[in-house]
Amino acid sequence: MSESSPPPPPGTLNVALALGLVSGGVGLQWLASRAEGTWTLLGLGVVFSFLFLPLYSLLHEAEHRVFHATPWVNESFGVLLAAFFPGPFTFLRACHLGHHRRNRSDAEMFDLYYPSDNLAWKRSYFYFLYTGGFWLAVPLALVSMLVWPRLLRAQVLKDPSMVAMVNGIPEGFFGRIRLEGVGVLLLHGALVAGLGLSPGRYLLLYALFGLNWSAQQYVTHAASPRHVLDGAHNLRAARAYEVLLLHFNWHLAHHQHPRVPWLYLPRYNDPTRERPGYLTAFLRFWRGPRPTEPLAPEPVPLLTANRDG
Repeated sequence: MSESSPPPPPGTLNVALALGLVSGGVGLQWLASRAEGTWTLLGLGVVFSFLFLPLYSLLHEAEHRVFHATPWVNESFGVLLAAFFPGPFTFLRACHLGHHRRNRSDAEMFDLYYPSDNLAWKRSYFYFLYTGGFWLAVPLALVSMLVWPRLLRAQVLKDPSMVAMVNGIPEGFFGRIRLEGVGVLLLHGALVAGLGLSPGRYLLLYALFGLNWSAQQYVTHAASPRHVLDGAHNLRAARAYEVLLLHFNWHLAHHQHPRVPWLYLPRYNDPTRERPGYLTAFLRFWRGPRPTEPLAPEPVPLLTANRDG
């Protein structure tokens, strides 16, 4: 099947899923604020952490403009889904499309290191990222852009991946990002106050989601070829889990065909590549960074907004 004429987005299905996931997340927050017993609270938190995995998958579709064929619907739901992540949609989209340009380059080789690298730091940073730090960076960036807008541009952290990510955001986007950030804070403040939610329990559920989401974010890339398009895997997963992820495990297909909506990614399997098991890849991932060789120079195609959907 040619990517020059990819299938249209399943817009009606995506809208229904998005509204259901957002409503379900708010409902779980309401229940958690009134739950009696630690185990009940934690159980609700675990359900919340998995419920929002497909919410991110739909946000990812909106970032590539394949959530809905009608542009204003795509953008509106992108803003809504990003707000529940939570973060500014414009910021998340810019970072993600930058990831498609930098994939498996020196700026994005979280599971690899050179002999000259500080291995202790590399390992510490690796485990920080994937035990919640990856998700935490988004709300922290949101607050930074509202309170101290120049902080990110100052590149305080000096991490190559952070520097590459921030430098990839056009300067003109930051005003819109800050406006969206204000909307995100107002939304969550209104939910907590309007529904009488416990701020501590509200944050606990998001922390559990952040941990779950972060722990799985690089599994589809780790140990893949160092290639901007082919640096991912189509992982085998249990049918129920694949449905829950909205085919996010078909990540090689997505990188090779970024304009194809999630529903059709299994049609774009690369028969030349092995499909590791999801659980096997997940467990192997936690061994931490491994050594690598210098990346061979090659032209890296620029994935523009149009190319990405």
